[in-house]
Amino acid sequence: MKALLVDGLNLVRRIHAAVPKKDESGPVLPDGDGETGPTHDSAEIDRMVRSISGSLQRALKRHSPSHCLVVFEHNGKNWRHRLFPDYKKKRPPVPTELQTLLARFEKALLNIGVTSFAMMGYEADDVIATMASKISQHKGQVTILSTDRNYCQLLNQYIQVYDHFGQRFLDAKMIYDRFQISPHQLPDLLALAGDTGLSIPGIKSVGKRTAAKLLNDYNSLEEILAASENIPGKLGSKLYSGKEDALLAQRLFTLKRDIELGINLNQIRYQPTG
Repeated sequence: MKALLVDGLNLVRRIHAAVPKKDESGPVLPDGDGETGPTHDSAEIDRMVRSISGSLQRALKRHSPSHCLVVFEHNGKNWRHRLFPDYKKKRPPVPTELQTLLARFEKALLNIGVTSFAMMGYEADDVIATMASKISQHKGQVTILSTDRNYCQLLNQYIQVYDHFGQRFLDAKMIYDRFQISPHQLPDLLALAGDTGLSIPGIKSVGKRTAAKLLNDYNSLEEILAASENIPGKLGSKLYSGKEDALLAQRLFTLKRDIELGINLNQIRYQPTG
């Protein structure tokens, strides 16, 4: 089998951000502009829905899946908020217009023959990671459609990540060229360096370059922390004192692969309507 798993919000956001406002030449401000009302008229919203649907149809044609699932974010807090209350604390809510666009696109999926899904308490990343892992365990081929590099921690001989807009695979070479690490080390790199966009601090004063060097020297976060007392200078001291924070961050950055989704492969079989 060949499955196409689509990060729905990622797809919609990219197209929404690329469409100019009416009578303006500049792009729409991305999620977080603080607007609560519409920034496009009804005709423009209709065109965006058609554009998003058309984009997905092109992806379906390119990847020729036997199964397809578009995963959306469920409203409300998830397990990461319970573990770390400051998670995404600086990220503003999704603007009203974008919420409307997501709802319209979700309805449009029925006309394409594609199933959509969201799960309370979990992010789309975790749902996609779980579905991809379960399919790959049975030697099914999986393509994850997203520009989010964090999915690359899932890469193996059965799972690939495709940037639909850049028309390229986000593969091990791309991760090494960008970070000088292997894909499976991504959660450890981010645990050390943190991510301001998610409000996860990591280890103070440890950037991605230092984190990558540590991972090349010690292989994993656990081995780095175990050796921290022997790492000279302020770096060793910061690693030693920040052990608990780093291990917590590692859990936050690691995608879940064992959720009980309550859906089966028959429910996500791709059945073209046209």
